[in-house]
Amino acid sequence: MNIRQVEVFKAIMDAGSITEAAGRLHVSQPSVSKHLKLLELSLGLSLFERAGNRLIPAPEAHALYDQIGRTYQGLDHLNRFADGLKHHRHGEITVAAMPLIAQHWLPKVVSAFLTRHDTVSVSLPVRSSRWINESVASANVDFGIGLATGEESGTRQQLLLDLPLVCVLPRRHPLAALETVSLRDLDGQNLITLSNFDQWRLAVERALEDQRISPRRRVDTFTTFVACQLVLDGAGIAVVDALTALDYANEKVRIRRLEKAMSFEIFLLTSKHGKLSTLARSFADEVAARARETQADVSEHLNQLAA
Repeated sequence: MNIRQVEVFKAIMDAGSITEAAGRLHVSQPSVSKHLKLLELSLGLSLFERAGNRLIPAPEAHALYDQIGRTYQGLDHLNRFADGLKHHRHGEITVAAMPLIAQHWLPKVVSAFLTRHDTVSVSLPVRSSRWINESVASANVDFGIGLATGEESGTRQQLLLDLPLVCVLPRRHPLAALETVSLRDLDGQNLITLSNFDQWRLAVERALEDQRISPRRRVDTFTTFVACQLVLDGAGIAVVDALTALDYANEKVRIRRLEKAMSFEIFLLTSKHGKLSTLARSFADEVAARARETQADVSEHLNQLAA
């Protein structure tokens, strides 16, 4: 059998006659009859009984038609799959992210993306920025979201977010009455600090040391979200990024700008030695677009605090 013979046979079975089949295939009746005869010769059996101008399918014809139907279903599935590849609906993406981004912000972006790409799989390892940079450079992940460590030359950095640091305080804390909080105001306070493995913490530590500021008591924690929860529960005050702080803005806490402006930059990291797949590039573009919206929202909320 060849494909043309199969097409002719299926058209005859669907149409019920050679004349109708020829019309559906846009070919002549003799051509249809010829292909049917060749098919029967290749199979070594008669597929139809002739009754005047009518063709009556033999049991073998019905059996063959069933098998051809399954094949066409498979081809239809293959065509839909290929169309899905074209429109980025199939595949796998691995995105490594630092804890701050992976805790709350990134899951929203991923969920929105997967809603529109229901056959796509996403893996989200949460690691330090150093690990992310190394994994991106070695192409062990599609792309990363973290800090640029300056130690990996094999990555490209696209700025996603420039997040100011702010002070988060209990609502009734004396410093909550201030419009802005200076580092000097932190002297003698119960300060919640971050002991995670991303180096932006060092900027805060260095600034405190430079001014010889000594908190009364420290509570070290791993993520900015835990730090804000500790503030909410009355354990002290914390210096965290504005994105995390705004997630905790409610009647029990106050957010104040720092008098000494400090911020840290989060980058979308891609490998210099590889190219993103079309699917990964589509998701990276969506991450970047959402980051621009987030940056505008953070700036607007901070301006409202100042007002």
